[in-house]
Amino acid sequence: MGFFSRHSNVYLYVPNLIGYARVAAAIYAFGVAFTSPYQCVAAYFLSFVCDELDGRFARMLNQTSTLGAVLDMVTDRLATTGLLLVVALVYPQLHVVAICLIFLDVFSHWFQMYASLAVGATTHKDVKSKSWLVRTYYGNRLFMGYCCVSCEVLYLVVYASKWPELMQFVVPLPGGAGLTIPAQMANLLPALLRFTSQSGLPLMSLFGILALPGFLTKQICNWVQLRTAADQLIAFDLKKKPQQKER
Repeated sequence: MGFFSRHSNVYLYVPNLIGYARVAAAIYAFGVAFTSPYQCVAAYFLSFVCDELDGRFARMLNQTSTLGAVLDMVTDRLATTGLLLVVALVYPQLHVVAICLIFLDVFSHWFQMYASLAVGATTHKDVKSKSWLVRTYYGNRLFMGYCCVSCEVLYLVVYASKWPELMQFVVPLPGGAGLTIPAQMANLLPALLRFTSQSGLPLMSLFGILALPGFLTKQICNWVQLRTAADQLIAFDLKKKPQQKER
């Protein structure tokens, strides 16, 4: 039994080692978030790439484990929470929005995890949910991947908009047009001007536009998942009561 196959030291499974590296990259990203924006974005992106690699290596090397599954999920939640906290610090006016997104993310996934454990499922990824949206989300890896990546990309774009050096890369538009917003909207939300350019479409703004549908779908899915998981927990309690009476 070699290092690259299933062995007794779960802590040293390759996907778990990737998970540890992911945690380290995320912590580094947050540590330099207010001094080195390029390094922050690069380190967080590396952390997110590791999120894709750990699952692939776990399946490829037959090194799946409960420790790895929990490490993956908890790191997902903490990394997203950390990024949203950075966004809240960069844009204090968005702190309530960031807090609500954190609450929805943590509530929906922990409710789903506990509901899955209560019914004896081996994973929180509910492909048999009553909701077609949740079934589609967990049943189609490409769709789930797009939604998850979209959230992280959108948060990174909002963070990047604070740094002119990250917004300087522009995609030319036909006719030399630029991306502008109405004056009234600019007066109401001056921070939106950071996403505009007279010489074209800022690359970060393009990423944000492409990520917006996936971000919205992910938030809807989180809410539906929270509701269905809560229903499962209530049903689980109601099912236990008759059994307790019989005893």
